[in-house]
Amino acid sequence: MIAPIQQEYGWSRAAISSGLTIVSVTTVIGSPFVGRLIDRLGARRIALTGVFLYSVAMLALPLAGPTIWTWWLGWLFVASGSILIKPTVWSAAVVSRFERHRGIALAFALCGSGIASMIGPPILNWLTGLHGWRSAYLAIGGLGLFVILPLVWLLFFDASDLRRTRNEIAIDPSLRPGLSAADGFRSRAFIHLATAGFLATAAGTGMLVHFVPIVTGGGLDRASAAAAAGAFGVAALIARFVTGVALDHIDGRIIGLLAFSIPVFAPIILLGYDGSVLWAATAAALLGLAIGAEIDVLAYLSARYFGLKNYGLLWGTVVGLIALGSGTGPLVAGLIYDSSGNYQLLFHLAIPALLVCASLLLLLGRAPDFGAGETSAHG
Repeated sequence: MIAPIQQEYGWSRAAISSGLTIVSVTTVIGSPFVGRLIDRLGARRIALTGVFLYSVAMLALPLAGPTIWTWWLGWLFVASGSILIKPTVWSAAVVSRFERHRGIALAFALCGSGIASMIGPPILNWLTGLHGWRSAYLAIGGLGLFVILPLVWLLFFDASDLRRTRNEIAIDPSLRPGLSAADGFRSRAFIHLATAGFLATAAGTGMLVHFVPIVTGGGLDRASAAAAAGAFGVAALIARFVTGVALDHIDGRIIGLLAFSIPVFAPIILLGYDGSVLWAATAAALLGLAIGAEIDVLAYLSARYFGLKNYGLLWGTVVGLIALGSGTGPLVAGLIYDSSGNYQLLFHLAIPALLVCASLLLLLGRAPDFGAGETSAHG
């Protein structure tokens, strides 16, 4: 919705994209605390609160304008809910209940973002063309409040939540196997995973959020650009399941190397983009491969290298840095466009960033053996 909002209010693309920066900064600051709450209270309570706040915030966002400050205030409201529905919440529930098939379980749990990315751009573009950009935000908020919230209430339980509903004695979090918080933050694995998460997300999200303006600037019409962007969701969904199966059978470091190195071809394609629908869809698919596999790989490796004792805190901190990347990338992309009139520098920065991420995962070293911990009989 960047172009329609810019057309109505005259705000710069950097200013519009900075709404995501507000979310990312809030997530960076708050994710460790949310992770600690998940460790102590369980994922269910956090998810219910987050879905409600996020949905209401999306319903309120169309009230923003005409001053940019109201837009930023609206995104601060969005951030208050968004921080509670980050991958930390969903993946924490999965790793607490699955061990042997944790990779594919994470893939199923986190595939929703790929589905949304596949069908979202065409639907939101259609709504924007029919009723304006506000209708798109209202649709997102309504879906969360009237569909997602009831589903979470009925179906979402981590291992500790299940024990609580069955009136069983809860396991003391301090007795779960894994690294202490201090050892986790000092570990090489944390540095590598956090850095890779930030750089890969900044590069990928910077290109993804601006994808429609990028390819329309290269000569593609807006409807075709939105359709091409849908290839991102298809690729993300496929990458998520392939990655999930592979993680259960192949060293996660190798999967990470492939997941972060192959998408380098996306900025290479966009550097010489000439208006082709096929090349636009190919670039979107490569971005989907990166972002579709990224969270699964990092969540899986975090469980392997950190254990379950402080998984919420340590993985939550990594997610915070991933969120920082998701806000920084679009902002930098907007600044690059506003200053130069094109996105060429963005592509030149993304190529080495993705290669560095692949190298960091390959050089993680051997993971410690923490045992099955709190996982249930589900896997």
